Amino acid sequence: MLARRNRIVEADDFRRVVRQGEKVATASVIGYRVISDTPRVGIIVTAKSGNAVVRNSLRRRARAVARTLINAGNLSGDVVFRFRSEADAPTFSTIDDDIRLCAEHWNSA
Repeated sequence: MLARRNRIVEADDFRRVVRQGEKVATASVIGYRVISDTPRVGIIVTAKSGNAVVRNSLRRRARAVARTLINAGNLSGDVVFRFRSEADAPTFSTIDDDIRLCAEHWNSA
């Protein structure tokens, strides 16, 4: 579970990050980032991705990867990860690879 201070919960914050953020697209995830003081993560999974069990599983897995990156200092700013609905439900290793790829892109920029 991500700490409360590391979660984006307000709809306005989600909108701001998605509209103004730097975008990185991978096979299963689209990541958006806006630079801020503390790292915060939001996750978007649409109903087209599957039933509630699938959607919650995707959220849990993404939070686990994000928490690891935040603790290692490799993820900064306000970040929103949107799962692509056209992709099949990705495995944990795919989610891990895609989120790390987004973080590496932002850190190298």
